[in-house]
Amino acid sequence: MTTRENDHSSIQRSIWNELEKAISNRHHGWRTPVLATIDQNGLPDARTVVLREVDTKNHKLTIYTDKRSPKVSQIVQQSDVALVFWCAQLNWQLRIQASAKLCDNQDRINQVWQQVRSTAGASDYLSIQAPSSPLYHQGALAEDQHALCIVELHIQVIDWLSLSHQDHKRACLENNQLTWLTP
Repeated sequence: MTTRENDHSSIQRSIWNELEKAISNRHHGWRTPVLATIDQNGLPDARTVVLREVDTKNHKLTIYTDKRSPKVSQIVQQSDVALVFWCAQLNWQLRIQASAKLCDNQDRINQVWQQVRSTAGASDYLSIQAPSSPLYHQGALAEDQHALCIVELHIQVIDWLSLSHQDHKRACLENNQLTWLTP
């Protein structure tokens, strides 16, 4: 294996390993990336989300949200999204371009809901009011009316940046090819 192939393999493996760690370690810097979509006026709209699932084989990340949130209608209108991850412990930044898809498999949604419903976060999906709406009424939906939505993010491009005192390194992973970039 050449040095370049070894670097490619090592960097790609390290990125996916860190993404997988972020799922179970709530203190990992990559657990809460920023997701950017395009709003109805064509402007960027960014917010912090929680990384919930990582599928290394299919190059897919998953987040959960309320199906009534603005980001859901924005994804329906324009599926191209961007994510930015920063991990201070690693001094690594990831910028990811992805295509977002809303899960329409009701069995999967119900399975995830069964896991989420007993957590403190379940109330996020049971509010009477939609996210970002003016707060007029408090209360909760019945559990069978939850608003949980699964968003699958199919990765197209990963831009990796490693900052260090000696030298910075940057690479782009696209179509399983690594290209070294000027930091």
